[in-house]
Amino acid sequence: MTLDRAVSAPPLLVPSGSAIDPMVLDRRMLLPVLDTNALLTHACWLVQNGHQHDKVTALAGTGRATPYIAAHVPGEIEEHLPRLAVDYQVAERDVRRLLGAQILPALRVVDLEIRDHLSPQTRRILNVDPDLPKRYQGDPDDAPTMALAEFLGPCVIVTEDSVFSRFGFAVIEWIPVVQSVMRMAGLEATAVNALVVLDWALRLFGGGVHRLAFLARRNPLAATAVVGGLLWSCYTSGWARDNWRRRLSQLGDVAKPLLELAEAGMTEHQTLSDSLVVVEPPAYPTTEQVAARYLARCGQPLTPGELRDALARRGHMVSAAQLRRNMTAHAAFVRAPGDLWTVGRPVQR
Repeated sequence: MTLDRAVSAPPLLVPSGSAIDPMVLDRRMLLPVLDTNALLTHACWLVQNGHQHDKVTALAGTGRATPYIAAHVPGEIEEHLPRLAVDYQVAERDVRRLLGAQILPALRVVDLEIRDHLSPQTRRILNVDPDLPKRYQGDPDDAPTMALAEFLGPCVIVTEDSVFSRFGFAVIEWIPVVQSVMRMAGLEATAVNALVVLDWALRLFGGGVHRLAFLARRNPLAATAVVGGLLWSCYTSGWARDNWRRRLSQLGDVAKPLLELAEAGMTEHQTLSDSLVVVEPPAYPTTEQVAARYLARCGQPLTPGELRDALARRGHMVSAAQLRRNMTAHAAFVRAPGDLWTVGRPVQR
């Protein structure tokens, strides 16, 4: 498989960027779950091609697609790196340096409990029937990746392992998958930032109007004089009714291409979404799964109280005390000073 097509795609017209506040956009966020094969292949290819076009760090940079890996992946990287470096004819030390300095810091490792590996879709990966041909067998080594995708779902598995494609959970051609997820996240981040800026503008404008109204109530004569002066200035400057209509028409002409761009972005986002194979979460998630999914997407650590309020706005009613107990008892959650909680941990090197 070659990776050259990843850098030859034509530029897209709708801009995208990183998200200021990922949770502003009320739309489900797809997270990428990477397996060992995809990470090692990508790292070796980057060394071959001068460290250009690192898709893993680009995913993390969108603010809406933090890459996650299962706890067994770092160990598998150490095990298989020498062989893959030989296959790609690159220096192992260069690949190891790139992984440690650039790729692995962009990832989050999630430690799961045994019970998380017994979810319905992961059981299919774990199923090994000696009476079936090998190509139909599940691979227990890949069960943690599948379990993580269910735990944080909805997720997209980025893999070169055929076991996921055989069971219909992913596709082997992982480069278009990463491109689609990255583009979707960028489009969503652009929409998020537009909403944030609009909110700032409305707050600023609203605050200004409120302040002017307060001053006008306390100084009615001065307010009358100011308003009269503004109206007289508009009249003498030619801001008559016809001019207002002309200016509003000009405003509409300016807004039209922006609306067309927004429509093109929505169409592109839907097309990309339809092209992805997504691991959906269970229909009835546990409290730990609900908490982990929000923390994995919000982009910042939260206290149990803040998490409680955020989940309540999404229809999940659970107390802060219960959240603290559940997160304390589950290995996926990491507590920081100040009773701040996140899901996943940095890769230990």
